[in-house]
Amino acid sequence: MLFISNSKLFSQEVIETDPRTFKYFKILASTDDDSMFVKIQDEMSIDPKMSTFSLTVNISDPSADNHYVVFGDETDATAIRQPWSTISKPLQAKLIGWAGTNKTNLQQNKLNYISVFTKVLKGIKFKDVISPPRLEREILSTTAYINPYLNFFGGEPLGIPIKKSFGFSFQLGTPYSGPLETDIVGGGFHLLGAKVAIHTRIKELVRKRDAGATGGEKTSTFSNYNNIFTPKLGLSATYVIPFGNFLEVGYYTVLDSGDYDPPLLVKNSFDTSRGPYMPNNVIIKQGFFNWEFRYPIRTFGSTRAKIYVAQYLGEFHAGYMGRELRVAGSVFDLRMDYTFSSQKRNWQFLWEAYISNIGESFGLSSFALGPSIRITKGPNSSLTVVTALLNARFKLGDFYSEK
Repeated sequence: MLFISNSKLFSQEVIETDPRTFKYFKILASTDDDSMFVKIQDEMSIDPKMSTFSLTVNISDPSADNHYVVFGDETDATAIRQPWSTISKPLQAKLIGWAGTNKTNLQQNKLNYISVFTKVLKGIKFKDVISPPRLEREILSTTAYINPYLNFFGGEPLGIPIKKSFGFSFQLGTPYSGPLETDIVGGGFHLLGAKVAIHTRIKELVRKRDAGATGGEKTSTFSNYNNIFTPKLGLSATYVIPFGNFLEVGYYTVLDSGDYDPPLLVKNSFDTSRGPYMPNNVIIKQGFFNWEFRYPIRTFGSTRAKIYVAQYLGEFHAGYMGRELRVAGSVFDLRMDYTFSSQKRNWQFLWEAYISNIGESFGLSSFALGPSIRITKGPNSSLTVVTALLNARFKLGDFYSEK
């Protein structure tokens, strides 16, 4: 039966492995998961609607008068709270019957050192590890640029639609760079899968250059090598090949190299086959053919994810990027990129994880913060951490669509 009586529901035993038996639970909801997460916002008069949010339901009390639903963080005084009875019976049944991995039991048994880990593993379902994207814009070549996420350093460009396939984008760093790795910034115009972008540099986005560095700064190795230095002005043109969002090709050229401002030279004492100093990719007059072959996916209920191989500014990359992954009640972003060794730079592995849902109210998923680590060959060893810093991203609007 679709409708469940209160007495039958209360008497039902809670089974940790069966989310349909939970009486006090939280759902890290996304409108990409099911249309009921749109309907619950209608019934709770949420305006404007949100694409991702936290929903808490408590029907654990014997008295139905004490049952309630909370839109947002339950501990937030500004969260919207309503009696459970104000929600329609069909929607109540769907929320109780929801069995996704984003549903967490808030009436948990006492944990020990073993159950902390087994609980996470039990909550993972193989069908949720990898699945197809839910949003049409992620698989169409003309709308793939639409992206509400902006990293402080590196990552995919922020893509703002004006009218579906027509819009603008903005980036800090390259799609594959981390904090203090490059000085490039850019803005682009998108139309029907094509993009034209202007790039410039902000010198302060890398830690130090040779000019103006003090004696102590010149001997520091932290974040001062294996970086990308770009010209004063550059131009790029790219196109996403139709029939899916799989292959993007383009070209980058230098318009104005500007005044030469060389990077700080870090002495190479380990592998001198590459020269007396640690390498950097210094772009002055070159032009580069760029491409990315990607496969959009959905991992652990993520809102945006892909695996890829690419060539950008003369370097080859392979990696994974996912936004708002949901595992065992936690929401986080994950980014991993491997840069292959080339004539320009040494190999490099970038790993980033941002914890989301640390804000309140509308800020619940709008901000994420976490560590960013770059590992590469060092001046004194074959393996070292060149950068270990915090990186962050903003989610600038939900770009919600009823469709």
